[in-house]
Amino acid sequence: MKIGLQNKWLQVLFYILVFFLFREWLLPVLELTQTNYLSVFLAFIALCFLFSFLSVPWWLSAAGKLVYITWVIVIIYTDEVFFTREALSFLFGELMTNAGALFSRDWSLITDPFRTALFFSLLWMTAYLIHHWINVRINIFMFFFMTVIFIATLDTFSPYEADGSILRVMILGLLLSGLLKVAKIMQQNHITMTREKFVSLVIPLLALVAFSAAIGYLLPKAGPIWADPVPFIQSFAEGAGEGTGSGSAGKIGKIGYGEDDSKLGGAFRSDNTVVFEAIVKTPQYWKIETKDTYTTKGWEQSVSSNEIRNYTVGDTLDTGFPTGPVEDQDVAQYTFSLEYPFLMYPYGSVQAEAPEGTTFSISNNTQKIETFQENKEVKLKNYNISFSEPSYSLTALRATSLEDLSILSQDFSRYLQLPEELPERVRELAQTITENEANLYDKARAIERYFPRNGFIYDQKNVAAPEKDQDYVDQFLFETKRGYCDNFSTSMVVMLRSLDIPARWVKGFAEGKEMRAENGDKMYQVTNNNAHSWVEAYFPGIGWMPFEPTIGFSGTGNIDYDLEADSTEAPEEPVVPEQPDKPEATQQEESKPFSEQFTDMMQKFSTWISDNKGRIIFWIIVAIGFSYVMFRIRKKWMPKILVPYYRLRKDNWHSFETSYHRLLKQLELYGIERTEGQTLQTYAKYVDSFFGSKDMKELTTAYEKGFYGKNIESHEWLQLRESWENLINRTSG
Repeated sequence: MKIGLQNKWLQVLFYILVFFLFREWLLPVLELTQTNYLSVFLAFIALCFLFSFLSVPWWLSAAGKLVYITWVIVIIYTDEVFFTREALSFLFGELMTNAGALFSRDWSLITDPFRTALFFSLLWMTAYLIHHWINVRINIFMFFFMTVIFIATLDTFSPYEADGSILRVMILGLLLSGLLKVAKIMQQNHITMTREKFVSLVIPLLALVAFSAAIGYLLPKAGPIWADPVPFIQSFAEGAGEGTGSGSAGKIGKIGYGEDDSKLGGAFRSDNTVVFEAIVKTPQYWKIETKDTYTTKGWEQSVSSNEIRNYTVGDTLDTGFPTGPVEDQDVAQYTFSLEYPFLMYPYGSVQAEAPEGTTFSISNNTQKIETFQENKEVKLKNYNISFSEPSYSLTALRATSLEDLSILSQDFSRYLQLPEELPERVRELAQTITENEANLYDKARAIERYFPRNGFIYDQKNVAAPEKDQDYVDQFLFETKRGYCDNFSTSMVVMLRSLDIPARWVKGFAEGKEMRAENGDKMYQVTNNNAHSWVEAYFPGIGWMPFEPTIGFSGTGNIDYDLEADSTEAPEEPVVPEQPDKPEATQQEESKPFSEQFTDMMQKFSTWISDNKGRIIFWIIVAIGFSYVMFRIRKKWMPKILVPYYRLRKDNWHSFETSYHRLLKQLELYGIERTEGQTLQTYAKYVDSFFGSKDMKELTTAYEKGFYGKNIESHEWLQLRESWENLINRTSG
C-alpha cells in the first residue's frame, strides 16, 4: 500500500526517524575503517529518501544519485571541484582500470574510488529497501532487527563501544515500529488520519518508549549470567594483553597470559574469563615467570645461566625466595578453568601436591615452574601448594648500601642490563627521585612511591605505544604518564637498574576477586582481567623482594617493623595508593556518574525497605482495603470528578463523544444496563422514563448525528453539557 498525499507529514516523520536509525549503521563502519566523510554519506541517504518522498521518476532519481556519487569521488580523490576535463578523464580511467580488474578477477587491482562507488551502491539499495518497507509493507521490524544484530555483533567482536548506540537504536526502532503499526491499523480500518486522532494514539507510545528508555538507562546494570564467549575463544591464542604483551604494539590487545612481551604498549580489551579459583586464607600474587632483557620496546629473555632444577611431588621447592615461619604456613588449593603446563605459585612456596607421577622443573633463568608427566608437558586441572609468606626485616633492609652491590657476582649482570639507546633523562630522573635516600631499600621505595604522587594515571584504553625511534619507558615517564601495569613495572625496573640495583620484570596474576567456596572457605577467583606484571629487586644480604609500583594495586612484601625502641626513625607506614574495585579505574573520581548515583540510591532504598518491611506491609494492606472500598462505591464519587473534568475540556465533538461513552458506563454502574441488541434510542427512552427527563434522548440524538451522519459541528454544546451533567449527577444518588 502507499501512504496517501494527505499523510505526507506522517511520511516525513517516518523518513526522519529511519534516517537516524540508518546513521547508526554508518558510525561503526566509518570508525572501524578509519574513514572520514560521514556527512557525505549521510547527505546521500537524505537525497535517496527525498527522491522517494517526492516520488521522482526512477530514471531521474537514478541520474541524480549517479551525478552525486561521481561528484563526491571527484571531490575526494582529485583536486577538482566540478566536472572539468581532468575530472572526467580521471573517472574514465578509473572505469577502465576497474572494469579490467573485474573481468580478469584480479581483485587486488580494484581501486579506492571504485570501492567508494560500491559502498554508495550498497547505501542506495538499502535506502530503496527501507522505502519499500515504509510505503508498501508499512513495517520496519526487519531493518530494526538487523540493526540490533549488527550493532550487538560489532560491540562483541570489535573494539567499537556501542553502549550509547544500542540505546539510540532501541528508542528509534520502537518508535518507528509503533508509529507504523498505528498507521497500518488506521489504514486497514479506513480511519481518516487526522492529526488530533494520530496524536491521541501516539502519545501513549511516546510515553512508554521514553519511560522504558529512562528505566533502562538508570537502573543498576547486572553482570553477565554467562561468561563472554569471545574472550574465552581468544584466550587460547598466543600473545595476550596486560603483563604479556601482544606483540602488536599500538593495536588493541587481549588481556591474559601470553609469552611474547617484545612489543609493549597500546590499549587492550577486558576479559572476564575465569582462569582459576584458589581456596586460600589471604590474598596472594600468583607468580609465573620473570624476564631480564629490556629492548626499549618490551622484554625478552636471555638464555645464559639457564640452570634447571627438578623436583617431584612432596619435595621442598627452591624458588629463590625465603619462606616465612612454619606455624604461618598455608595451603592454596587450585581449580583451573584454563589449564597451563606450569604452576602459578605464591611467594614463600614450599611444596606442591599434584597427581602421582608429576614432576616439576624450575628454571633459574625465569623462575618458571613447568609441569611434566612421563617426560611430557602436562596441564594440571587441580593442584595444591603449601607456602609461608616471607617477611622482611626493616632494620636489615635499611642497613643495605650502595657499597654492598660491589660484592655481587657476575650472575647478576643480566639484572642490570639496559639498552645503549636508553635516554639519559631516564637515568637522571632515577637519580633525582632517590638522591635523598641512603640505603637501597629506601631508594626502591622512593621509585615505587613516585608514580601515585606525580600525576600518573592508570588507564587500559587510552594508552600509547612507542614509535620506531622511541623508548617505551621514556615515553611513559616524560610524555604520556598514562598506562597500565606493564608501563609502571617496566619503568621501575629500568630506573632501579640505572642505579645499579639488580631488578627483574615479573609476570603472573594479581589476587583476584574474593568469594566464598561451597564449604564457606575464603576463595579467590582469578580471571584474565587479573593478568599482571610487577617488580622484584635484589638487596645483598636480603635476597629478592617484590615491589608494586602500579597505581591501584598493593602487592609489596611483608615488612617486619623491628626497629629499636630508641631509634630516631619512626616505623614506616607503607604508602599504598587506594585500590579501585576494578583495574579499569584510573583515579578516584570526584563525582560518580548519574547512573552510579542512582544505583547507590536504589541500594539505600532496598536497605530502607528491609528495615521497615513490617510497617510497609501494614500500610499496603490498609491501602488495598481502602482501594477496594473506594472501587465498590465508585458510582457515588465518580460523578463528582467527571463533571469538573469535562468542564475543563473544549466544547467540541471529541469531548462530547468521550463524555457520552463515559455516561453509558456510569449508567451501567448505577444499574441501568443496556440489553444486548437494544438500540441507543430505545435505551435513551428507557433512561428518560426512569429519571423522568428528556436529557438522554437529546444526548443520543446529537451523538447519532455526529457518529453516523458526520455532523460534528452544528450542535448546542452548552445545552448538551447541561443535559449530560444533569444525568450523571443523578447516578450518584
